[in-house]
Amino acid sequence: MKLLTLLALTCLAVSACAQPQNPAVRAARDLQRLADDLVSYEEERSQRFQSIELGMSSGEVIKILGAPAAQRLIEEDEGERREEWTYRAALRPLGTLMFVNRKVVEIRTE
Repeated sequence: MKLLTLLALTCLAVSACAQPQNPAVRAARDLQRLADDLVSYEEERSQRFQSIELGMSSGEVIKILGAPAAQRLIEEDEGERREEWTYRAALRPLGTLMFVNRKVVEIRTE
């Protein structure tokens, strides 16, 4: 019984010390956490883009970066297909990949 009373008093004391958080402080912390997550996302996307190498297939690129933000067929003739894929992070462009017959032949960073 004494243990139960002590536990109840401890819980009461802890809850009395915990003050409700100011909504503005909570909002500022949430905004900071969101900004930190966005920066991490941007850095991770940039690192992934930098891991692309000449000669990679379009399938390998998609496994690393996912679908491009924009994809453009430049020309297709006599067995050669040229495509341009553009990638973006959340806030900025990452770069453009040029493919010939589904292989990376040029990497341009923004």
